[in-house]
Amino acid sequence: MISARRSGFSLIEALVVLAIGGMALAVIFSIGMKAGDAGFALGRRAMSAADADVAISDLRSIIRSLTVRPPAAIMEGVDLPLVGAPERLEGEAVMERATGCAPQGWAGRLVLTIEVQDGRRVVMCEAAGRRTPLLPLPHGGQASLSYSQDGQTWAPAFETPRERVLGEEGMRSARLFVRLNGGPDVDVVEVASSGNPGRWVRFDADF
Repeated sequence: MISARRSGFSLIEALVVLAIGGMALAVIFSIGMKAGDAGFALGRRAMSAADADVAISDLRSIIRSLTVRPPAAIMEGVDLPLVGAPERLEGEAVMERATGCAPQGWAGRLVLTIEVQDGRRVVMCEAAGRRTPLLPLPHGGQASLSYSQDGQTWAPAFETPRERVLGEEGMRSARLFVRLNGGPDVDVVEVASSGNPGRWVRFDADF
């Protein structure tokens, strides 16, 4: 007896094909989602790195903008000293450019502090009555500021000498190296100086 040849798929064969197709689609979507997550993670890391670069650039600019007056240019009762401690640096600043802390130009008394916010250390900047988070520091470890007048010998504190030295020696430009050690990924060294006399000279004062 000759049996009739059937055409097409049986129900079981169709279900097997659908199951295999579904598994293939699941694998494809899974790979796509993982690739998307990886792409978003890379994007977030790139943006965080860019933000950190901008914050460090602002920090460097702020330190450069601090005025280290020559000893002969300091007037007792008028000029406040530049004072540095392990978690605090304050002094008069003439901003070389606008930053998140202050606009370009005279900023008055500017204060940098290392504080803990939400369990993480942050460099804060205060000027003209406004406090601004400047630079988040890496989790874990300690962060501190240190100071040097020659770039070789460092100390945890600094204060502008108060004695008024007259003559050429007292008018010589001064500078201060400032270092922020915030862990293996953040180690910033910048220099504050007397700069151009226009930043600190008083034409009606007898130096």
